[in-house]
Amino acid sequence: MTNDLLDRKLHRAFTHLDVNKDQVIDEHDIIGLGSRLLSALGEPATSPKATQVMGGLVDFWQELFTELDLDRDGKLTPEEYKQGMTRLYADGGAAYDKSFRPMVQAMLLVVDTDGDGRISPEEFHKAQLAFDTKLGREDADALFTRIDKDHDGFLSVDELLGAVREYYTGDDEDAPGNLLFGEL
Repeated sequence: MTNDLLDRKLHRAFTHLDVNKDQVIDEHDIIGLGSRLLSALGEPATSPKATQVMGGLVDFWQELFTELDLDRDGKLTPEEYKQGMTRLYADGGAAYDKSFRPMVQAMLLVVDTDGDGRISPEEFHKAQLAFDTKLGREDADALFTRIDKDHDGFLSVDELLGAVREYYTGDDEDAPGNLLFGEL
């Protein structure tokens, strides 16, 4: 059973992942999302980083597809996505860590443009633009500050995973992770 906040977050995430806006998510959408991210961050599609990012997204997709595509038609409808994400991640358990951690780590490689293993406010802002969240600079900076739990001025994989976990599992209207895909 979902609540209104989770329904809104899942709807927003679905529309974000449905890159070609055909009301289903399939492998083309996931590849499109990765391509958009690489392009926006200026990463050549043939670089080792790009290969890792695309591999992480493909692995993430395959994991989700196996669990969520109940009718096995190769596409996720909004309802399949909502029901499956709720079933798999509502408690933030092992399935969450198995699928999200590798994807976030892969994305961190390309978002971390200076290669220091963490995300700066500038890198975070570029990622927000790449993900087309429509958050302005001021809102992206405020979100960054709220996600930066240890207040060191950078985001780690664990801090990003915490925000993603809040997004997919949390019911706190004020949680910073709620804004990862932009305003609800």
